[in-house]
Amino acid sequence: MAPPADLLLDELVEEILLRIPPNDPASLLRAALVCKRWCRIISDPSFRRRFRERHRRAPVLGILRNFAKKGDLMTTHFVPTCSFSPRRAAHRGWRALDCRHGRVLLHSVRGGFTPLDFSLAVWDLVADELRKLPPVPCKRWNWRAAVLCAAAATGGGCDHLDCHRGPFLVVLMATYSGDTGELFSYVYSSETDVWSEQPSDSSHSAGFFTGSPRTTLVRNALYFRFYDSSAVKRILKYDLVTQQMTTIDTPPMWTDRTVLMTAEGGGLGSATVKGSQLYLWSWETGSYGDTRWMQIKVIELKMLTPVGRFMVALDVVSSADGNGVVFVGTNRGSFFADLKSGRIRKVRGLGGADNIVPYMSFYTPALEVVDLTSEDASDDTLSA
Repeated sequence: MAPPADLLLDELVEEILLRIPPNDPASLLRAALVCKRWCRIISDPSFRRRFRERHRRAPVLGILRNFAKKGDLMTTHFVPTCSFSPRRAAHRGWRALDCRHGRVLLHSVRGGFTPLDFSLAVWDLVADELRKLPPVPCKRWNWRAAVLCAAAATGGGCDHLDCHRGPFLVVLMATYSGDTGELFSYVYSSETDVWSEQPSDSSHSAGFFTGSPRTTLVRNALYFRFYDSSAVKRILKYDLVTQQMTTIDTPPMWTDRTVLMTAEGGGLGSATVKGSQLYLWSWETGSYGDTRWMQIKVIELKMLTPVGRFMVALDVVSSADGNGVVFVGTNRGSFFADLKSGRIRKVRGLGGADNIVPYMSFYTPALEVVDLTSEDASDDTLSA
């Protein structure tokens, strides 16, 4: 027996709606308001899941810009790159450190940038929820922190397509304020609401973190910019599963503004600018088990922007974990470059040297505005 015509129509409409770009949530909202049928389809959890599975990469919905006016506290402010607009756009007295899996890690600056000021919070922009973390059980001078889905520390179990409301971890790496030559790591779990101290590591003696406070997650490891005891620039790797720390060499052309990222093959990569060209590198394992940095691509930036010949002082300022997007600062403002499509677009409201953290997440605004899953929903509700 052939399926009912209504069922076939629903399947056809769903296939069309699945093709809406994930970085344009307003289009999903407009589609949900067309009629009850379309709203029912979009509001169905199975559609949300298929939508995320189809697009895979969480889109960049905006940028968190850290800035402070003269005489005022630092504020982290959301700058949209698409139609997404959070309920709260800024948090005064906080700076954004890291963002991953729909969550933003914030650091309080109300007490100044002192080694004793370890007030951290995790912000869910979609739900507008700010969860302040308990005090960190350490007093360190030099530290870095990252926020991530709890499943990332177990070696799998989550595809990170819709986990921003699930359990999460905050990993903090720190060096002691004295000269003990040890690295310490602490892990906060949202499930237990406590910090746990991991075994310290004295093999990377007297090292310290440098550069951007942002961390990079590749597979089940976090990567940090690091100086070893001989003041040699290195990359510190922290394995989330084994809790082991190792260091690897930096790629060629390494500068203070080189950013670490996920390479095309899924491993560790880096991006740096020289002149007007963007150089991409990948940490590769050879056929004999040897590892080294390989140059995988060079992109001419000036050829891809309408103001290319007027652009000077190009610099990579940030990247989006696993998204294939890097942000380039110039005298003409900030641009984000999609490394897969080769497209570059200017981000309005940002300067070329701003301190920024990209915000990536899937968002289905229709579910936040109206629930029309019931058949008795009125037409008046559709125009709300």
